[in-house]
Amino acid sequence: MIIFDIPYAPLHPGEWCVGSSNDGHSEFNSRLDALRFAISAALKVQQEGNDALIAVEGIDGQWRKFDHRAKGIV
Repeated sequence: MIIFDIPYAPLHPGEWCVGSSNDGHSEFNSRLDALRFAISAALKVQQEGNDALIAVEGIDGQWRKFDHRAKGIV
């Protein structure tokens, strides 16, 4: 399973990070760009026959889990 982590706060002003359990991390200019990347990468992982999970930190500090279709996982 490949896990993509997107923290709520940027690393530096205007610099969001997507951590990947198999590939280090990538940086983006906006949180929306980071989310788009994670969803796209998770879909690609799923299409290659592997499992993917997207973990997104909310403003409340809680991490929420989503699948490759950006649907919430309980």
